[in-house]
Amino acid sequence: MSQPNVPQPPDDDPDGKRKLREIPAWGVSLGLHTLIFVFFACWTLPIVRESLAELVVSEVEELQEPEFKFDVAATDQIGNGGTGDTLSPSLAAAGSASASPQVETSKRLQEELVKVNLTPTATIGDVATDSLGKAVEVRGGTENLSGEFGGQGTGGGSGGTAGTIDRLTFEIMASLKERKTLVVWMFDESTSMKVRRETVAERFENIYKQLGLLDVETKNGVLKSAIVSFGKDFHFISKDATDDIPQLVKLVKENIPNDDSGKENVFGAVEKTVAKYRDYRSREHRNCLLVIVTDERGDDFDKLDQCIQATSAAGFKVFCVGNAAPFGQEKGYVRWTYEDGGVEELPVYQGPETVAPEYVNLPFWGVAGGDLVRMTAGLGPYALTRLCAETQGVYLIAEDTGKGVRFDPAVMRNYLPDYRPIKFYTKDLQANRAKTVLVDAARKTLGEKTPTPEVIFRADTDAALRTELGDAQKPLAVLDYKLNEIVTLLEQGEKDRAKIKEPRWQAAYDTAFGRALAMRVRSFGYNMTLAQMKANPKTFDNKNDNTWELVASDEISTGVQVKKMAAKAQEYLERVVNQHQGTPWAKLAERELSKPMGWSWKPFHKDYAAIERAMAQAKRGPLFADEEEKKKAEAKKKMVEQRKKPNL
Repeated sequence: MSQPNVPQPPDDDPDGKRKLREIPAWGVSLGLHTLIFVFFACWTLPIVRESLAELVVSEVEELQEPEFKFDVAATDQIGNGGTGDTLSPSLAAAGSASASPQVETSKRLQEELVKVNLTPTATIGDVATDSLGKAVEVRGGTENLSGEFGGQGTGGGSGGTAGTIDRLTFEIMASLKERKTLVVWMFDESTSMKVRRETVAERFENIYKQLGLLDVETKNGVLKSAIVSFGKDFHFISKDATDDIPQLVKLVKENIPNDDSGKENVFGAVEKTVAKYRDYRSREHRNCLLVIVTDERGDDFDKLDQCIQATSAAGFKVFCVGNAAPFGQEKGYVRWTYEDGGVEELPVYQGPETVAPEYVNLPFWGVAGGDLVRMTAGLGPYALTRLCAETQGVYLIAEDTGKGVRFDPAVMRNYLPDYRPIKFYTKDLQANRAKTVLVDAARKTLGEKTPTPEVIFRADTDAALRTELGDAQKPLAVLDYKLNEIVTLLEQGEKDRAKIKEPRWQAAYDTAFGRALAMRVRSFGYNMTLAQMKANPKTFDNKNDNTWELVASDEISTGVQVKKMAAKAQEYLERVVNQHQGTPWAKLAERELSKPMGWSWKPFHKDYAAIERAMAQAKRGPLFADEEEKKKAEAKKKMVEQRKKPNL
């Protein structure tokens, strides 16, 4: 049954005021405090963070290594013939440099290790542990401006030191288009560097002129420069950075001391330079470029890693005007002119281009190979190149003193050394037996001068022949022992050879093993052939002949095992030639294969009587038309003997 509709009384509180009055006091308090909290939560105040005057970099034990790849883009046109409209590949990737120093510092403090984003050739950076063995991408690297390839520097303009300064002009131009810039010039104090120092100084003014022609502002303190020098010690040549170019030129020519200690502590000098001028980056918000001018590799490379860390963290880019590293060797040569006008090539430490030796230094015999002993691959020394690349700079080759063939930089970009931090290089090395034994073999032969066996034997009398054969066999025992040691060592890496993926390591191992096997085959044959001749001397078909020469032959008469060794040597060497054309390893393999590995006797005639007369005359001294010429010759001889070789 439905309820009847009961009329409701009228509402005498339409606005709800009575209900508000009935709310308890704690409810009012809660609402009021809620409104206050909401108000303060929405109220923001700007916080000004002061610049970091000092940067503390902590070492991290286990670091993850970022992955890198090389940019194989061709280098741009630079130098006197350049147009100025095209920047290098490295500059195209330099956009990140425009961020403020404070932001960069903050980001770097949050990273485990400074990351690298580099380009041309050279070759570095920190690589993730799981990417060991992968190529490292470099923004900088090596550019060969020595003028030795293609008649000019690879940039297409002038070569040598002048060409490198032109190249640096473009880097400075790109930097100035971003912001004010500081350039610190670091000069090697070695006496061999005097000419290069003056050449660079004389082009300071030209740098400013070129930048002016390119409509780049350089006045009013926009571009400042400073001069420091290093050798065994370190000197601040300019008191502070300046834009007084005539003064800078004068300082370089007159105030840099000549250091005859033979030491170049370049990495310690870089650290001190960065410490002094880092405020130009953090406080004045300038781009900071550091240019090293030297002709050697540096002696304090134990400081390399800490130098890279400090320089990268401070935001400095490092460039180097230097020499090419000798291929697989520590020592290169510089041309030295004495006060009397005499010229001599003196050995200095310029290489190698790798962190550890990877080239097994073996002589050529039976084959002419003198022109390959002092070749270069067109790369800079490891430590300086890595410093440049990790800081997004470039190692510029101003002089390539190597002999013989030159290699195309475009080809060599696929064979760059491993410039990752040394601990990652070592870990990768230990993971592959072929790489390990290659480096061990290279260390055993580094800097060694292996004797080349004699191949010409006097045979005008039986006694003379037997004497010369016996003398030739004596050093062979030592040589054969060393060769056996190298072959045995490299054989231990054969199984892991197939696991090598990097072209550089493939070429290096195959060349080393192939050449070592070929030399062992020649050594066996040489020793046996001499022993047979000594036991049963051959007779001449032509009675006028009086000398025997050992020449290369296809015939290998030293047994089945030696023939198998020769076949394996040929297999390895031919693989290098076919798979690595246009590289130093292919050139070495080609030369080794250019002559057969066996030996045979070739007779000929030699006028020993005339030779003995000439030797006797040489001991007595030359005959002179008059006494005056004799005095001049003696004076010149004395002058040469009194020359004091400098410590370079």
